[in-house]
Amino acid sequence: MMAKKSKVSIKINGEKKTFDEDLPVHDWKGAEEEIASAEEKVDDKDFEWVLPEGDFQPPKEYKKINYVSGKNKKRKSFRNPFQDSINLLMSLVGAIVVGAVLGFGTLKVITATESDAAPAALQEKPVAQEETTASKVAAVEVDGLKTSILQGGVFSKEEALVSMKETLATKGIPGAQIEKDGQWILILGVSDDLTSARALGEEVKKLGVDVYAKDFELSAKGINATKGEQSFLEKGGSLFQELTKASSAAVVSGKMEAGSVKAIETAAKEVEGIKVEQEGFVSMKKSLQDASAKATAISSVEDAREVQGELLKYVEQYGGL
Repeated sequence: MMAKKSKVSIKINGEKKTFDEDLPVHDWKGAEEEIASAEEKVDDKDFEWVLPEGDFQPPKEYKKINYVSGKNKKRKSFRNPFQDSINLLMSLVGAIVVGAVLGFGTLKVITATESDAAPAALQEKPVAQEETTASKVAAVEVDGLKTSILQGGVFSKEEALVSMKETLATKGIPGAQIEKDGQWILILGVSDDLTSARALGEEVKKLGVDVYAKDFELSAKGINATKGEQSFLEKGGSLFQELTKASSAAVVSGKMEAGSVKAIETAAKEVEGIKVEQEGFVSMKKSLQDASAKATAISSVEDAREVQGELLKYVEQYGGL
């Protein structure tokens, strides 16, 4: 190795200073020869390895772990597509349950309140039940109407009968129209028996109208009626017979007999207390009541004819049931 002098300049605080320095120079070729001779010396002697005593444990093997920071890790969330429907269903179920509870509570309160008034309700129930039974409509069979009549004609068409009926009404002769066996019958008077009917017919003929006295019967039929209306048909039939007897005789004599007036008043009182509801029965009851009121006040043939007119209405209404 050789030393070589060299100058080094350095500026310190703005002043330039020069230093002499010996730099070593290495001889690389000579170094190689020294290394070779050293290796030969090492080979000449055996080298002994000294190992530590005790059990030897190999070092643990560490594996590389690829760690991902939580900030950079993206978590994929899962959303149930039916979640909205489930929420709605749960809301509905909750509302129903709450409503049922409130309704049950309200019902308990109302039931408790009504139970206090139960004795009064029980006392009124039999009356209400009785009224309901009396007002109940049922199918019944009614007897036919039997009487003696003055027949003014038989027509195949209702229009022809109506025309004749209106013409006679202008002469003060009342009439009724009844359909029977496919034909229309014009009735101009009623009486309690055939003999009285014939006498009544003679008076009508004096007015220029040809009539024929005969027994007449409306056939029995099935109708819908309440118990009150069934009772009316029975009691009303008795009153009808009293009125036909008295009025037909009064048309002939022009006056009422005292015994007939009393019988009419008694029968009319029984009919008056009977309750009827259906329109046809209401009209029939009114005709009998009007005939009864007029019969007790008969003082002339004209008065008697008015009673006959009310009775003819009753016959026509009976045929329409």
